[in-house]
Amino acid sequence: MNQKFRFNLSGAAILPIAIALAAPAYGQVADVPAETEAEREARLTTVTVTARKRDETLINAPVAVTAVSGAELEAQGVTNLEQISARVPGLQVGRGAQTSNIFIRGVGSGINKGFEQSVGLYVDGVYQPRSRQFSQSQFDLQQVEVLRGPQGVLFGKNTVAGAIKLETASPEVGEELNGWVGVAWEPEFNTQSYSGVFSAGLADNLAGRLAIRYTTTDGYVENRVFDRDEAEREDMFARATLAWQPTESLNVETKLSYLEMDGVGKELTINAIDDRLPTPSTIALSQMLHPDFGVSTGDTAYVSFNGNPAFRVGDPPISDTETTESLSGSVKAEWEFDNFTLTSITGYSSFDFAQHHDVDFLPVSFINNLDEEELDMFSQELRIATDWDGRINFLGGLYYENQDAYIEETTAFNGTFGVLPTSILPGGIVNVAQRTFFDQQAETIALFGELGIDLTDSVTLELGLRYSEDEKSIDKSVVVGAGTPRDFVGLVTPADTIGSADLTEYLTAAATVGGADGLNSATTFAALLNRFAADLNDTRTEDHLDPSVKLRWQYADNGSAYISYSTGYKSGGYNFSPDTAEPDGSPRPGHEFEDEKVTAWEAGIKHQFMGDRARIGAIIFRSELEDLQVTSWSGTSFVVGNAAELQVQGLELDGQFLLSDEIEIGGAFAYLDHEFQSFPGAGCSVIETGLGTCPDSAGVGTKDLAGERGAFAPEFSGNVYLAFNRSFENFDLNARIGANFKDEMFLDGDLDPNAFQEGYTKFDAHVGVEFGRYEFRVFGRNLTDEATYTASVDAPLSPGVYVGWIEEPRVIGAEGRINF
Repeated sequence: MNQKFRFNLSGAAILPIAIALAAPAYGQVADVPAETEAEREARLTTVTVTARKRDETLINAPVAVTAVSGAELEAQGVTNLEQISARVPGLQVGRGAQTSNIFIRGVGSGINKGFEQSVGLYVDGVYQPRSRQFSQSQFDLQQVEVLRGPQGVLFGKNTVAGAIKLETASPEVGEELNGWVGVAWEPEFNTQSYSGVFSAGLADNLAGRLAIRYTTTDGYVENRVFDRDEAEREDMFARATLAWQPTESLNVETKLSYLEMDGVGKELTINAIDDRLPTPSTIALSQMLHPDFGVSTGDTAYVSFNGNPAFRVGDPPISDTETTESLSGSVKAEWEFDNFTLTSITGYSSFDFAQHHDVDFLPVSFINNLDEEELDMFSQELRIATDWDGRINFLGGLYYENQDAYIEETTAFNGTFGVLPTSILPGGIVNVAQRTFFDQQAETIALFGELGIDLTDSVTLELGLRYSEDEKSIDKSVVVGAGTPRDFVGLVTPADTIGSADLTEYLTAAATVGGADGLNSATTFAALLNRFAADLNDTRTEDHLDPSVKLRWQYADNGSAYISYSTGYKSGGYNFSPDTAEPDGSPRPGHEFEDEKVTAWEAGIKHQFMGDRARIGAIIFRSELEDLQVTSWSGTSFVVGNAAELQVQGLELDGQFLLSDEIEIGGAFAYLDHEFQSFPGAGCSVIETGLGTCPDSAGVGTKDLAGERGAFAPEFSGNVYLAFNRSFENFDLNARIGANFKDEMFLDGDLDPNAFQEGYTKFDAHVGVEFGRYEFRVFGRNLTDEATYTASVDAPLSPGVYVGWIEEPRVIGAEGRINF
């Protein structure tokens, strides 16, 4: 186990206690010199968060939360969560195979479309369940809050790692017309963005806001198969908001957002080839097509050889296309009474995603996929928050959610690889295909509450409890056929082969109904991928009771400390992968996975001092996860299951210091101790299988990862920054430079050393000036041009070849806007 030093939770627990005992001394100094006028003006901005579904200052909120303002993100040209994650220690968001990867403190979900997320995403209080929704463009944000650690009581299921809250900007009743229009341009990759925000009072009790953005980019990866830059993107976003205040005590806010994203190509390169294995024929064919084919490193780090020329469609023919269309709406009503507030949040999401892409990840035309995903979701939350004068207060409510998720995936093989005179597939068939239908209905009902008891004027005990019921119904079908993903022809259905006693009987049935093509297609998928036509209809229910206990000490007006205990869960479900059935159609082990549970402890202290010019925070944590849901790619299929136990613990520090009214410095640091306590059935890597070193500890192709650090779990991560703001007679100047660093980590769950990423540091900066109504700024991200990846996997059926989703290189752009 690669571990630089061990973290002892019990010993580290002394830290917040010691700081808390010493902290009041700041208010006990006898002879404090009078502050100058400049010093009285120099104050850190008070940050308000809603991490606990109530307004609290960052200093008083007893939770591990990082808040980033929308203005700061705009200044840096940040438009998505992947770019935001680079600035938040412990957070990983990025693209990967089949799904996006989202991890907090090294806890996340694997690459299976049937998995729920370990990190909950909430936009204006409405849950966004699908991983692809994390990769959507964001705009006109008021604030982003990243909550680290389980959030089971107030947010419920699928927050075992934490939650990300996006609060969008809103209009104010009575305001005059205001807003801005702007243009941003990044010349290296021709990224252009045109934005506008318009906000105004529409009547005495009504206000509206409209935010629109249109963005295009040529992409930063050079694809030598198609001689184009990738990924070429075109995004269109619009959000309309109405704020209605019919009475002084009732506020109603309605938001409607529409997003359309179109792309060609993807940010994927060959990041390793392990020559210890026999060279696969796909490599030889790739080098025949492109003599310069090889690992993309150094000066060629952003060169891609990914493409399926034989699977191109359209006029002109293109491949590797991606489209996303999303419509979401919410209605939030707050009704304030003398000593309590009622809140209702109604949410609706419609999300459609389609991707037609190369999944052999090589220049040969071998494997091609068409993935289509649809989601319709409705949610309703009702809650009450009291403001009683006594020592007891309460926040609680009811939550209902209904999801209808439909996924259709078609995988096709071309036996000529696009270059051979004849096909290598059985019977000489050229194109075989398989289509998976996955229709899932999910319903959740929950009752939650948190009771606060003031034990003294400064000490509060908070007792929380959430009861949840989840039900999932699945209708899954796998059909074998021929053709390409766009013109699939079904030849063998589950009804044709159900009850087949063995492989021979299965293939006989396939030949009977599908003829020679049916037999050859069924043989291909059975031999290569161990997949069979099958049908699964099932329903599962689960219920959970998750408590929390929190002791909060407000030891001073400018400081607080807390210690907490909580539990949470991630709901179980069904494996999307099409290889979960036997020849007779009966389900295999692994077709269903159980719910995942977490128990967590956390202690922290937050303090503001030096006349509110400095702010520090320190948090220690420990989470123990049982029945962890994991998946790994074996090179031919996804291995899915519940992996026993994982323990994560660590230390997080953050601070800001206002050196003067013009200069601010700050940063954050995270140490993470991440260790599997038991994982006997982990999937072996392709290298271990190919070299014969797989121990088969719990069955063929498995190993025991107990004692090992998992993927996406850097031991150290953090950031530092320096900000400068000065007002001159005719203009204002603002500048900021920051460094973000992450330690080494694995990028795939099988811990293959070929998917290991070294530690790195990236620098970002921006400089801006404001002349009255006019603003101009220059921004840069990854100024040292570090080539890093968000994920890495084995190339299917090409043992020893690894591909990675590469992050953006150095980006330097400019933005101008006019305010009104």
